[in-house]
Amino acid sequence: MPEGNAADEAVHRLLHPRSIAILGASDNPIKLSGRPLDLLKRFDYAGRILPINARRAEVQGLPAHRSLDDVDGEIDLAMVMVSAEQVVEGVRACAKRGIPAAIVAAAGFAESGERGQVLQQQLAEVIAETGIRVLGPNCLGMLGVRERALPSFTSALDEDVRLLDGPVAFVSQSGAFGTFIFSEAQRSGIGISHFLNTGNEVDLSVAEVLGGLVESEQTGVLLAYLEGVSDGRRLLDVARRAGELDKPLLTVKVGRSEAGARAAASHTASLAGADAVFDGACRQFGLIRRNGTEPLLDAAQLFATGRRTRGRRMTTLSLSGGAGVLMADEASRHGLTVQPWDERWQQRMAAVIPDFGSPRNPVDLTATLISEPDMLRRALEVTVEHPDTDIVVVMLGNADKGSEQLIDAIDRAHRSTDRPLVVVWTGGSGRPRELLRERGIPCYTDPGRAADALAALAEHSLRPPLPRPVRPQDTDERVARAVLQEARDAGRTQLDEHESSRLIAAYGIACAGALPASDAAAAAAAAVELGGPVAVKLLSTEIGHKSDIGGVRLGLRAEEEVRTATEDLLRIARDAGDPSARVLVQRMSSGDAELIAGIKHDPAFGPVVVVGFGGVLVDVLADSQVGIAPLDIASARRLLLSLRGAPLFEGVRGKPPLDVDAAAEVLARLSWLAADLGAEIAELDVNPLLVSDSGAVAVDCLAVLADG
Repeated sequence: MPEGNAADEAVHRLLHPRSIAILGASDNPIKLSGRPLDLLKRFDYAGRILPINARRAEVQGLPAHRSLDDVDGEIDLAMVMVSAEQVVEGVRACAKRGIPAAIVAAAGFAESGERGQVLQQQLAEVIAETGIRVLGPNCLGMLGVRERALPSFTSALDEDVRLLDGPVAFVSQSGAFGTFIFSEAQRSGIGISHFLNTGNEVDLSVAEVLGGLVESEQTGVLLAYLEGVSDGRRLLDVARRAGELDKPLLTVKVGRSEAGARAAASHTASLAGADAVFDGACRQFGLIRRNGTEPLLDAAQLFATGRRTRGRRMTTLSLSGGAGVLMADEASRHGLTVQPWDERWQQRMAAVIPDFGSPRNPVDLTATLISEPDMLRRALEVTVEHPDTDIVVVMLGNADKGSEQLIDAIDRAHRSTDRPLVVVWTGGSGRPRELLRERGIPCYTDPGRAADALAALAEHSLRPPLPRPVRPQDTDERVARAVLQEARDAGRTQLDEHESSRLIAAYGIACAGALPASDAAAAAAAAVELGGPVAVKLLSTEIGHKSDIGGVRLGLRAEEEVRTATEDLLRIARDAGDPSARVLVQRMSSGDAELIAGIKHDPAFGPVVVVGFGGVLVDVLADSQVGIAPLDIASARRLLLSLRGAPLFEGVRGKPPLDVDAAAEVLARLSWLAADLGAEIAELDVNPLLVSDSGAVAVDCLAVLADG
């Protein structure tokens, strides 16, 4: 696969082709193999259109070429419209001709069974051998709306449609459903620069296509429809770049259910299912996740204006007091604020609305607005001057007759400010909404949808730049790797608690003082050395969760108590099938909250960190968050404060606040362990991590190595 500038140039030529060859072009515009040529002609693509057909001198009125070698000059892009069995040789011919990118439309590859999987593997080998970039197979191609580059066989353009170009680019793993969203976006007045369907992703993934689009001057907003993530780290690189360029990246990802098997040895694995990892990646890297087509397009309509908000303070103007209250409720539900104006500004608003209206905010213009539409202009002039307004919402309904003056007033206010201004227009024919959208003013039918989109805009606008984590200076990867190697040399993949604690201690994570012991006498001596009350815990590489079989004794003070507990635990281990087990004598630790912190290796995003409240109740509470390793301290802190149990950090029932900074540092250090060793560690749990008002200490740790 090509790297660096060559790969970037190939994707650029795919997105902005100056010439398109259609391999297997049919003279029949109704056939699938004839449709790309028909679309390019019908929508006046300005580049060179090069039909390749060995049996015809002319195809759909254009000169045809017997082969790619017969074409003079450069070819930027090939649309391969041949059967699955012919695709491999077709793509090889494209690469030989020096074409940097190809779109493979044919189905019948990995999605279709064993024979298709063989064909897809052969196609992958040709791509790796030649360096050509391929979109597909099993894809609808591309709609480059602005340049009318339409190498596609989609039926979305069969009707008499008016293609609306704009700053929004959309990439979808789904072909048919992707075109449904594309069509709805166009119908909603959202201008699209590009739509691409990635299909089976034998080569180009959604992330790589987005990576090309984010650099395009035509693109200001990115949309993605995902059924799965195959290239998670690349997606996060694109998200970081999109953040640097202030190009919002909105995504819908389906497949939230946790149908996969849960690992038996680790709570972390069950807490960090695939969708939880994706959710965490979105929050950490600024991807804006939407929960369906309507929320996606509602936000896209707003982001396409290019406006940002300086805060969350909303002013609502409505001809219905009840509608204004509903908008205030929805705003509050979505984290926006609707505060009454101060007295001086209320007086200014009162001067332009009826005496029986309300100037407080929400501003009730009353139904008088229908007979005096110029009132809206005057009220909006006051509103856009109000210094404590970050977002303006105008709520109207029906009023088709006389809507022109209302629309003009809204348009004038919109052009007079750089603040987000949206309209909720409920009822009527829908024509006022169309006219507003044509003027670039976001318009909705429902207050809740408007508030949801505005909340997404506020979250994006107010998010700080993405940090770049800095490694703590006192981590020791060499020591940690030595611990792993000891286990592998012994033929083991499960580390006992003592080994696991040594592993995290190498990354500067404080662990409760502990000593291993192989018999009752050694355990008693260890208890004397540690001092104070101790816990005695089963130390085994065969038994994961000690508490499940009664393998823990707590609060032991006398030597005889320690001896008796050790003998009991070693007997339990023998009965459980591990005669070589030892015990761990550990100084008792205290804290006001128990966290679970852990790492796992996600197949799409690589090493991740998981944190939640729980201790022994972790499965019951199921309160967890996921971060992509490595984490900076601030991101780790945000993870902790986004837990449902976060109020515990503030202190409850007279107890002092917990040391959230110490807990965040543990997470950050654990994330560097994950970043360095995550591919070698299948699962690691610190459970519990005890947090007090003056620190955080790991009390129990369990690590399982990846096979091989």
